[in-house]
Formats: sequence, structure tokens, C-alpha cells
Amino acid sequence: MDTTTYVALAAQTALQKELETVANNVANANTAGFKADRSFFESFLEPLDGPGGGVSFVEDAATYIDQASGPIEVTGNPLDIALDGQGYLAVATAVGTEYTRNGHFRVGPDGTLVDADGRTVLGVDGSPIQMPDGFEDPEIRNNGDLKVTVNGRQQDVAQIGVFRPTSPNLIRKAGDGLLTAPQSEMQPISPDDGGARIVQGSIEGSTVQPMKEIANMTELTRAYERLQTMLQNESDRERKMIDTLGHPT
Repeated sequence: MDTTTYVALAAQTALQKELETVANNVANANTAGFKADRSFFESFLEPLDGPGGGVSFVEDAATYIDQASGPIEVTGNPLDIALDGQGYLAVATAVGTEYTRNGHFRVGPDGTLVDADGRTVLGVDGSPIQMPDGFEDPEIRNNGDLKVTVNGRQQDVAQIGVFRPTSPNLIRKAGDGLLTAPQSEMQPISPDDGGARIVQGSIEGSTVQPMKEIANMTELTRAYERLQTMLQNESDRERKMIDTLGHPT
């Protein structure tokens, strides 16, 4: 296999991974709290004897999470919350504490506050949030303080935890709309920090911009097809060369 083929195949592999990333973004355009993935590419030079002194290859080095905030969408559900700014909400899963930006909450059968998939929502101290019997008029303040009215009197329930990693690079997607990070590296955001604000009765929409992603997918597909044509032409050239050398006149 010659250098041209190596370069084209490396580029096709990188484009294929980028297409998979974009396709996943498009599939989650309507997923609450979803943060789009972006690809990071690297090129490297392989020294060669001859004109130019080397050949440049490209590879898909990694993907990273777009940290931009999504649009805040009003739902009218008083238990729904959106995060305006930094941070993640904590939920309990079978593998431990994981994180989400999807604040579509409800009360579970046992009275605990849970997310849309029934995972327990955690307070700032890492404990489950237990809603009192017969509560009414839940109020969730900007700093996460949750208050309800029971028998005509307002009472404090808990403070919903909002956490952020010591470095954004520590956050990884865990599937099912969740993110994971070393728990020791996730710190609660102080109510006075100003980096995040909870908005009651709303959820955060996806950061995916469908039209932009579809346009990107179209361009990536065309680039992939151009490389495929180049590979086919190179294959035809090599076959003709072999036929010529194998049947000298």
C-alpha cells in the first residue's frame, strides 16, 4: 500500500469518527440538558526520503464536551429546574453518584425527589432529598434551597446540590444522558459564587444546533466521498501500471 492510500485511509477514518460524533449530536437535538460533543484532530509528520521530506497524516485524537449552556425552556412544572451557568446536578445510580444537566424532576413512590428516569436527586451534602407528606407549593430558589408548604406553613426541605469539577476535562459522558467524574474532584458551588443559577419551572434544552450539525454532516459526507473517489482512482492507476509492466510491448 503506497503513501497516497495510507494518507487517504487515515483521513477517512478520522472523518468516519467525526460523522459518528455529529450523528449522535443530531440524535440528541431534543434531549434536555444534552451537551454536544466536539472532535479534536491532530496531524503528524512521518519523515520520508525523497521530495518533500515527509508525509502528513491526520487522526481523530479525542472528543470533548461543549461546555456552552443550552436554551432555558419554560415547562410550568414547579419541580423542574434549569441550570443557568456552570455546574451539574447529582443523582444516585447503581455505580455511584453521577451527574446531569437534565432537571426534569418528580416525586418518586417513596417520596424522594427523582429525575425523569427514577434516579434519586442528591442534595448539596450528597443525601437523597425526601419530600414531606402532603406538601404543596414547592419553591426552589436560585441557590437550590427547596421549600414546601405543609398544613399552611412553609418549611425547608433541602438544598439541591449543584457541583462542578476542579477541571472541565475531568467530566466524561457515561451514557443515558449522564456524566461521570471522580467524586473527590466535584465541588459544590457556593450560593454566593455566582457561577450558576437555578431557574424553577424550566429545563435546559440541548446545546445542539440541528441545522448547523446537519450542514456539517453533509460536508463531512462529501469529503468522505471525495476521498473514496481518490482511493478508487489510485487503485485503478496501480492496476493499469501492473498490467502495463506485466505485458511489456
